Amino acid sequence: MKRLVLLILILCAIIIVGDLVNKIGADDKMTVEGYILNKEGVLYLITDEEFDVKTAKEQSNQEFIRSYGGIYRLDSVPFSFSPYKDGQKMKVWFSEVLESHPAKIKVLKAKRK
Repeated sequence: MKRLVLLILILCAIIIVGDLVNKIGADDKMTVEGYILNKEGVLYLITDEEFDVKTAKEQSNQEFIRSYGGIYRLDSVPFSFSPYKDGQKMKVWFSEVLESHPAKIKVLKAKRK
């Protein structure tokens, strides 16, 4: 009986440690860095280094999306995200990428760079 209890405790410990290791590793993998832009009430994150705020603001949505590589539409943005400026570099942690054009990402948190 003691062996069974010990075996169950060891298995539970292994599962918990494995879960923690996966969460720590996923923290770094599920991030993206880029420039923030509020265009017509929609928040975008642009990873293209050639991004120019003035040009992007003047373009239509279709031109804007075609002009830059790596554009994400930010979905489910937390309230702590509001103090930002257009063109500011941000690091964004996200939970999932939704298929669309541009891709939508569900934001968990964000930090200024």
